[in-house]
Formats: sequence, structure tokens, C-alpha cells
Amino acid sequence: MIINNEKTNSCVTVTPENSIKICVAKALEEKKEVYRFRYQIYVEEMSRHFEEVDYNNKLIYDKLDEWAVLLYAKVGSEIIATYRINIGTIADFPQRVIEFLALDTFNNGVIEHGDHKFAFATKVMVTPAYRSSPAFYRLMTKCYEICCYEQAQFLFGICNFHLLPLYEQLGCRRYYKNFFYHGHGLATPIVMLIDDVQHFRKVRSPLFRIARKRQSLNTNVVEWFDSVFTNNSSIINSQIITEEELWNLLGKHLTCPPTECITLLHGLSEMEAKKFLHSCGIVVHCDAGDRITFQGDVSYTYNLLISGKLKSLTFQRPIKEYTVPGQHFGANGLTESNTQTEDIIAVTFAEILVLSGTTFQKFYRSQPEIAHKIVQNIIHTKKKLANIRKI
Repeated sequence: MIINNEKTNSCVTVTPENSIKICVAKALEEKKEVYRFRYQIYVEEMSRHFEEVDYNNKLIYDKLDEWAVLLYAKVGSEIIATYRINIGTIADFPQRVIEFLALDTFNNGVIEHGDHKFAFATKVMVTPAYRSSPAFYRLMTKCYEICCYEQAQFLFGICNFHLLPLYEQLGCRRYYKNFFYHGHGLATPIVMLIDDVQHFRKVRSPLFRIARKRQSLNTNVVEWFDSVFTNNSSIINSQIITEEELWNLLGKHLTCPPTECITLLHGLSEMEAKKFLHSCGIVVHCDAGDRITFQGDVSYTYNLLISGKLKSLTFQRPIKEYTVPGQHFGANGLTESNTQTEDIIAVTFAEILVLSGTTFQKFYRSQPEIAHKIVQNIIHTKKKLANIRKI
């Protein structure tokens, strides 16, 4: 199923003051350029591997591409970003997508008569040189406009933990359990309620200026979602929790102040530590059996255990466990790119504080003095561990 309308079939200049253009890939060769761009980002840059990779021709595509709208951003003739969106009824989506997004719950709970349209955005990526540019937000804006035009009430996606602050700031929400997604590792489903203007305002979403102009909002959908998912949920939105609330949450689980229990925070004042944790951290829940890190994957986070119990599947003699609140686990992906050396799994329900390397880059620009202390603590810990191994 391919959407054919004037809004999605044109290549438009996003703003007159720059050269970024948002386009829709229609011709086969144009689509192949997008598939090739995916290969460059996922395989050549990020070393990820998918079932649908065409290694001979260096392309990444799958069956969803057959009926998707393939958005991409370009500067001149160079593709710098892409965003795929599929809009259809529940019957259009593969069963595995229906299951990990819990689409049955939405389809049965919202619509009394007829079929409901769902939007599903995937294969989102930006080339390194433009990750601080407006390209991603411009693509997201176009995607939102398409959802409005097609009268899709929900825009779903899948997200790795390090990108959750970015998507929650846009207006997306977590609502369901984590799952393994081939090529991405452990991921969590997210959803944006297209008509929830108040939530856009609350999280200061860049989409608010567009959403507030919309007419005939379906508030029943928002009320239904809140009653089914939000009111009974302990999910902590990174854009809504305050510095003080996050600090108090950590304090309930740690045996000493965070600046003492968490090595990463040594030498920081309480004010500095609060600002750093709130700017770069997000609390994530993992169920027993969730494999949080995968040996060989590139790390984009610095993970701290808040509660629960984890164990290594890689080092089992003796058994390596993580049980101490505030304990760091996995490879450092906050200040540099490192490869995971362990498969680490949740033994019980666990809460973890994920510090995003993506967010830390922005934090470094706005708070260089605090960020420098963080970097020095990581370097000191790395040297200390190296010396221990020599003994």
C-alpha cells in the first residue's frame, strides 16, 4: 500500500535559509539510493547486521518498503537522512509487528466500527555530519503532517534506550514491554498520540507549534490511552520528571548519596550531579529475561543499576552478577564508542539508569565544566581497572 497524494509526492525545500530538502522516494533508482544510504549507516558505520541486508549490492530493504512512504533529506544530490513510514490498518502489518507494538490492544480499544489506521515509523537515520542539523526534526515534522493528512491517530516506533530522551522530547511515549529486535538488540515500543496537543506542550515538543493549529482533535483517543496505559504505569518520562524527583528516586535505592555511591559522579557537587543526571539520564524498566547488552554490539550508553539483579551470560565461572544499586555495567558508550564485552541479562525485574552518549554530546556543549569532570572520572576508572588487571 503506497500513499499517493499531493502532500507526500512532492520534493519541497524545508526553509529558504538552508539547502536541506525533504523528498519522497518514488522511482526505483531513487529508492535504491535510500536503501544504499541505510547500508552505509547501519552496516558500514554502526556495524549492525539485519536479516534483510543485500551485502552484494550494499542495500538494506524489506517487505515494508513495498508499501511505505520513504522520506529522505538531501543537500544537493547527497542524501543526509531518511525516515520510513507505513500507514495502514492492522491487517496490513506483519504479525510480529502487531505483537511487539500491541496493536490488537489499540485496534480493539479505540475503534467501535470500521478499521483504524496506524502509522509505523522505522529505518530512521542521519549521517554523522548532519546529526546536529535540523534534518531529523524536519523529517519528523513531515511525518507528523502525513499522519494528520491520513487521519492516523497513532504513530508507532521502536527505540533503543539511548535515543529515548530524543523521542520523548518530540512527544513520543513508552507504553509496553521491551523486546528483541534483530539488528537493534533490546528495544522498546514508543507511540505518539497525534491529537494530544497538551502532551506536546508539556514536554515542549517542537511539533507543538503545528499541533496547536489543528482542528477537530479526537480527545477520546487521548483519554482512552491514558486510562489503559498511563494511569497504571510506572514509566518515568524523561521530559516530565524534575531534577529533584530523579535525585530522590535514586536516593531511595542507594545506600549513600549518589555523588558517593556512583563513581561517575565523584568530585561533582550535588547541584552538578543533579543537572548531569537529569540532562543525560533516563530510567528504564527491564523484565526478567531481558538481555540488556549484547557482546560485540557498539555501546551508546553508560548504564547504572538502580534496583533488581542482573548477571553476565558471558562470564559464568565464577558467576558474575550485578546486584548493588549504583553499580555500573556494560561498556562505556557515554564518552566514546566501545564494544560490549558481555551478554548481560536481567534475572529479576530491574530498574536501570541509562546515560545516553547522544545526549551527552549536547550536554558537553552547554555544560563543559561538568562534562569535563565526568570524562576525567571515566579516564581515572579505566586506568584503575587496567592496573588491577596487571596485578
